[in-house]
Amino acid sequence: MIPATSEDRKKEAFRLFEDGRYHESLQLCMELLKESKDPAVEILAATNLYAAGRADEAEVFFRDLAMKMPDSSYVHSYLGKVLEARKDEGAIAEYALAVHLDPSNQDALRSYAEYLLTHQDFRGALPVLRRLVQLAKKQSDIKNLMRTFIEIGEAGEALATYAELAGDHETMHEYIDALAKTHDYRKAAESALRWYRKTEDPVLLRKYLDALSHYDVPAALEAYASHTLARADNGILFDYALLLQSTGNLPRAQGMIRQLLTGSRDPVYRLAECDLLSAMGQDNEAIAACEALIREELAAKNDLTMLGRIISRYRTFLTSSLTADEACRRFLTLVASDVNVVSLLETARLYEQLGNTAEARAWYYRAYRADFLTGGLAYARFLSSSGEERECEKVMLYILANVRKSTDLSHVAAVIVSETGGMFRLKRLMGHLIQRLEERRTTLSSEGLEQLAIAFFTAGSYALEEMDYAGCKYYCLCGMDVLPVYTQAIHHEDFLQLIRACKERSIADRPIMNMPHAGKHPAAPPGVQAQEISDQLGLSEQEQKILGFLRSHRKASEMELRKLLGTRRVVGVVNRLIQKAAAEGMHLIEKKGVGEDGEVYEYTGT
Repeated sequence: MIPATSEDRKKEAFRLFEDGRYHESLQLCMELLKESKDPAVEILAATNLYAAGRADEAEVFFRDLAMKMPDSSYVHSYLGKVLEARKDEGAIAEYALAVHLDPSNQDALRSYAEYLLTHQDFRGALPVLRRLVQLAKKQSDIKNLMRTFIEIGEAGEALATYAELAGDHETMHEYIDALAKTHDYRKAAESALRWYRKTEDPVLLRKYLDALSHYDVPAALEAYASHTLARADNGILFDYALLLQSTGNLPRAQGMIRQLLTGSRDPVYRLAECDLLSAMGQDNEAIAACEALIREELAAKNDLTMLGRIISRYRTFLTSSLTADEACRRFLTLVASDVNVVSLLETARLYEQLGNTAEARAWYYRAYRADFLTGGLAYARFLSSSGEERECEKVMLYILANVRKSTDLSHVAAVIVSETGGMFRLKRLMGHLIQRLEERRTTLSSEGLEQLAIAFFTAGSYALEEMDYAGCKYYCLCGMDVLPVYTQAIHHEDFLQLIRACKERSIADRPIMNMPHAGKHPAAPPGVQAQEISDQLGLSEQEQKILGFLRSHRKASEMELRKLLGTRRVVGVVNRLIQKAAAEGMHLIEKKGVGEDGEVYEYTGT
């Protein structure tokens, strides 16, 4: 019998993959790769590893392939899928590169769009979905495009997309939602009811009743009563209770909530019951029901966001019906006894509400110590509102130095650049913010990129005030470069106006694109000299030596630092140096793992 040729075995490997027999296909691929490094077989082997759920091994394969074939859209797309499966935020950068390399790669476009939609980056998903619909016109892509328009507040564009592309598919949920968002409630109700009668989908019934309640409340109340008798859907029951409450029929609303609670102990329904009791003047009952709910949520801690909502309402119940002393005593007994960031923050807000700023500050600080991100941001806002800008800056620098996830970094950036907080006036803080956002630029969402653009705009404005016209223009160009296509708070015109002001005010307008420092203008604050850092941190002689060595060499091993200091106790010295820097909001040294010569350290300052 003549043995199969390599080409025949290669075809067999692909056939096995198409049949979903990934392990067999992989085994055949590995045998073929022992004979020769065929790129197609290497890609197939990596894809088999991904399909078989072996993400770690697949990542190794695809990263190696990305080095060999940097222009392969397929490789970068699948590397993105692997990273997404491992919840690595680097997936977004790989997807973006894949569609950049091949804008017609529908699989990469669809994976990228789904990733952005999953992470609720609707503004980022919009151009990707536009391209997909242009290429394929699949109904699922059209629905996603319409949903994206609705989520970014452009429901009219969703209806226009429907009219142009959806054909006869009037039964789209997105179509009904877009009608409601444009306040065409009558047409939304008619469409939802017509489709509901065909499908008996309770989601459509709920949309019909909700739309009806916006233009004919008596008819909506009658329809709710009729349908809740026929079927006890929790969502519809809850909507009915809220409508009854809004019309002043509190006893009937309470009856609906109690009916809900017979089958569900959802804290949302229980909090609604507390609100109804309070609205009916039954303050003691409302407080008691809220206390029971808080005890259960404190014990479970399943949803800290919901816990915060409940405790906040409890604080309102207490302060509106009891004396300040009694409200404080009762609140502290129940809430402050449990040490979690939500309880600490709500206790701080109680004292702030009562005008006791000293106690409020102490509790905000405890929340900061418990959770540097959630508690720290609240503490920094309090400090800023209290005029303690120096301490506020110190706290925010520490948060910036230690935040790790790009989503968290974007949240921190939103707090800093917000016009209401005033932190954007702290120039040193703004410089560090730009530096951290630039480091994570490839993994930032549209929101994060817009925050970076705003930070550049702010830096440009300060440069203009200081008559640094070249710096102002540079910051403006950087901001325009990172600005997403669809923005909310800032636009290209804002940067152009700033550049125009530069040119009008400068006596001799000099170009920056071909200057020696072009591309090197400080996007982050100028590097602080080693002696200044040493003085600020109070470094020992050994710590100064390490800092100076790393500033010069950028990276060093534990063995090299041992030789530098003449001691084996290097790890402890570096750890103390890192801790001192972090305490002052600086991020100077980063551990990069362990090599043959011990731990490896990299200088990350400027």
